[in-house]
Amino acid sequence: MIRTAVYAAVFAASSGAYAQTEGALPASTLITVTPNEEITSKKVEVGTRVLFSVVNDIVENGVVAIPRGSQVAGTIAWKTGKAIGGKSGKFEVKFDSVNVRGRNYALRGVHRQEGKGNTAAALLGSILVSGRSAQMLPGQMANAFTAEPIPFAVARYAPAGAAPAVAAAPAAEPARAQVRAQARATATKAPRPMVDKSLEINPR
Repeated sequence: MIRTAVYAAVFAASSGAYAQTEGALPASTLITVTPNEEITSKKVEVGTRVLFSVVNDIVENGVVAIPRGSQVAGTIAWKTGKAIGGKSGKFEVKFDSVNVRGRNYALRGVHRQEGKGNTAAALLGSILVSGRSAQMLPGQMANAFTAEPIPFAVARYAPAGAAPAVAAAPAAEPARAQVRAQARATATKAPRPMVDKSLEINPR
């Protein structure tokens, strides 16, 4: 039983333990995002909420602070009217927040999207010629920035120190007890006679 406890203590000491501390991704960190679905000036209006996904893991000091695929919320902050008269449609997306492990953190940044105009047709004076609507498609990249620090947990290795010496101490106790028992047994034995009784002279 004692031997098992000693082995367990030595194993715990050699393996150590991991303690969690907290780090933080600084504000103004660049995040690359892509829309979850098509965003087009034909369908959105100012105030429309749109969703994006983080393209790559955002790593700080070797730790993933924002996992790839984290959801980013944005808002259509501005748009032009219909793309007519050879003019292209336009809109701007304002990035609001990123959800990291269930909590929202503020973002900043604006992305402007423009369609391609039909300049040649417009020069002919035709007001019925339409330019192209502005659109963003999944896979298209845009940049946003963190507006506040984003905390994350860091696991650090903590050695167990001198725990083995303390744990191994009880193993010596049985040996000391055995020595004391042998000493007591020796002390209680009758002293051995110094003279051989066969040589004694018995008077008659």
